[in-house]
Amino acid sequence: MDAFFAAVEQLDEPTIRGRPVIVGGLGPRGVVSTASYEARTRGVHSAMPMALARKRCPDGVYLRPRFARYKEISDRVRAILRARSPIVETISLDEAFFDLSGRAGASDAAAGVAREIKEQVRAETMLACSVGVAPNRFLAKLASELGKPDGFLVIEPEGVRELLDPLPVGRIWGVGKVTERRLTGLGLLRVCDVRLAPLELLVREFGAMGRRLHELARGDDDQPLGGEAEARSISREVTYAYDLTDPIEIESEVRQLARTVARRLQVESLLCRTVRIKIRYPDFRTITRQVRLGVGADTSGMIERLAVHLLHDRVTLDEAGVRLIGVSVGRLSETTARQLPLFE
Repeated sequence: MDAFFAAVEQLDEPTIRGRPVIVGGLGPRGVVSTASYEARTRGVHSAMPMALARKRCPDGVYLRPRFARYKEISDRVRAILRARSPIVETISLDEAFFDLSGRAGASDAAAGVAREIKEQVRAETMLACSVGVAPNRFLAKLASELGKPDGFLVIEPEGVRELLDPLPVGRIWGVGKVTERRLTGLGLLRVCDVRLAPLELLVREFGAMGRRLHELARGDDDQPLGGEAEARSISREVTYAYDLTDPIEIESEVRQLARTVARRLQVESLLCRTVRIKIRYPDFRTITRQVRLGVGADTSGMIERLAVHLLHDRVTLDEAGVRLIGVSVGRLSETTARQLPLFE
């Protein structure tokens, strides 16, 4: 879905259509969640500090997120996908993969169904989406991004190398700013440079990720699509108005966030097999730490203890403190009954 949160706000409030709309935290430490395309032309983008966004776009419309409304429309879009595809993997409220393999006529038939889905989403939600059709997850995601906004792009197997080779390395899935700087520092500026680089070099510099980079640079991605529950996660994070420096206060916040997430699990009758915490320092450096469980869990006590364990054993705190704390759970499964552990 294109600029999803902002697009929903413009849909619901006609007077702000065509104006730069920025959705996110409105406090002094707030962060942009989504910016409309009108705002993006002014240099505003997601994950930007809200204070900087206001400087770049002082006449913008600034709104808090309305997640219940966004989820309502997201559910309608997923229903459209599930009616056409046996497997739908939800990545977030505004993004999903769906499987169109096994159809007669191969890519032509798949492209036709994807085009129908795109048109149906527009008709039922009055919102634009960008669709990518390709042989695997990475290429489909890339195709949807290259076509934005309101795009539709099909990548045929024989055209993969021609499309990928000239792209900057930042287009490879999973390559963030830090990895991009390391790659360009090695003289690997384009995707073709990574494809042609010795595998030994990539593995030496990036470990297991180096092998993955090499595969993606060739357009190879054998990761299968997962089901709805397996792809979901539940998270809660807070950006604080001032940096938290007291370890006791930080632990208290982690505990509160963990209890909030656990309550969501219980309300939705879900179990988790992964517990993760997220810490952002005052210099915007961000880390995540997680632990996997042998059995599914939804109890507040267990999730809280695991989150605190990660904080104490795998996070370094110093006098600078932290500006954001988050707790999330993943690898979710639906259940109406559960095997209780004999031991904690």
